[in-house]
Amino acid sequence: GAFMVMGARFDELLLLKLSEIGDLSAGIFGPVAFLWLVLGYIQQGRELRLSSEALQLQAQELSNSVAQQCEMVAAQKTNLQNYERSLEPLLHLVVSNAGWDDEEFCVGLTVSNTGSYCEALVVRLFGPDNDVRRFDADPLINGAAAVVRFNNVNEWADFNVVVEYMKISGESNSQSFSLVHHNEPGYGDSYIVRKNAFLG
Repeated sequence: GAFMVMGARFDELLLLKLSEIGDLSAGIFGPVAFLWLVLGYIQQGRELRLSSEALQLQAQELSNSVAQQCEMVAAQKTNLQNYERSLEPLLHLVVSNAGWDDEEFCVGLTVSNTGSYCEALVVRLFGPDNDVRRFDADPLINGAAAVVRFNNVNEWADFNVVVEYMKISGESNSQSFSLVHHNEPGYGDSYIVRKNAFLG
């Protein structure tokens, strides 16, 4: 529109003073400059919105990555626990004999292993009145057994037996058993062996 007006009044345009030409230029290009400012503001808003969306996507990716890392750590921890459990010996306890010998009541135990190798075995017999007996046994490989004998114990009392050991990994653990006195008519006195859970 400005160019159309200037074209129609070109003769008057040539007679304008410099100050008037400056005013004319300001009037013509002022709206263009303002439009340029508005367009720049709109473009900057779009860029900021795109940048914000990109940051949100990055934050979501980081959150997903952290969740995956936590899952990997949990899986690795489970694998380590399962590996450590695979190194556990599987101990079995049998009362090989129980009775009087030389005016002492004695209990003979056989500890066998059907699991991994273990060493530094300590067999503890817990009787009534906080009576504790200890027996150090040889290392046990898979299929081996150790014979343990406790002398001068309470006659046909109930006992708890704890077998402490060190696994091949160097970690220590224990397994426990209960010896429960049982009297069956016609067969006499004996012990029932119950193994307690030991894997957490």
